[in-house]
Amino acid sequence: MGAQQGKTRKLTLENDDPTSVIKVSDDVVQRLRCAEAKRRGSSGQAPPQQLHSHQIISNNPPPPFYHYEPTFTSLQIRQEAAEKLRKNDEYWTRRIHDLEKNNEKMRILMEEEYKKAMDEMNSKTSKSPFSEMPCIMNRKKVMECYQQYPNEPMRCAKEVQAFAACVDMKSIKVVENKR
Repeated sequence: MGAQQGKTRKLTLENDDPTSVIKVSDDVVQRLRCAEAKRRGSSGQAPPQQLHSHQIISNNPPPPFYHYEPTFTSLQIRQEAAEKLRKNDEYWTRRIHDLEKNNEKMRILMEEEYKKAMDEMNSKTSKSPFSEMPCIMNRKKVMECYQQYPNEPMRCAKEVQAFAACVDMKSIKVVENKR
């Protein structure tokens, strides 16, 4: 059954030991030592002795065989990279959402301020001190004069002075009423 030892066998082990050391039984150690002794014997060294589990072959036992698990596999590296990307995406999504919220608050605030300013302007302009246009008669006289003498505007100087005096009087009355 197991008489043929010429074939090389591959063995894959999963190690759950945190020290990353593979533990083998005494029988496996004995078989490995016998195989090593046979190699030495075929190369001209002394014949192997019969080994017992309590005997030591020589003063220099073979060095222990440690099989370490790789610390990172490509799958783990990919998973870590994917996790970092996911966290980065979450961060920027949250950041953009917060900025949009702040922008919306600012927009609402600016609209309210704009409405207040417009209402204030409308209330000021609706309270005109004149219920009607001042000096309408003097204005008509100036316009008629300019139409009658289109090439001689100096002839309308009297009407223009009367209109200017009327406007000055109305302005003085408005200023006095505000005090």
